[in-house]
Amino acid sequence: MYAPIANLRTVLLALFAVTSVGMIAYEWWFVWPAKKCDEKHLWWDGRDHQCLTPMPIWKLTGHGGPTPPPAPKP
Repeated sequence: MYAPIANLRTVLLALFAVTSVGMIAYEWWFVWPAKKCDEKHLWWDGRDHQCLTPMPIWKLTGHGGPTPPPAPKP
């Protein structure tokens, strides 16, 4: 009479353990690196799992960009 309850308890415990390990693995693989990247104020690429430095468009095109400060007047 108690054998099905013991089996069910074992199955549920195993399911809980597998789910817990899966959640920790997800956090370790996806969430924690993204948070570390955000703390550094960089861009997180979720597809390639890379923390990238943003680059302004003027560096790619060579047009515009920051203007130099005016020369001091003598």
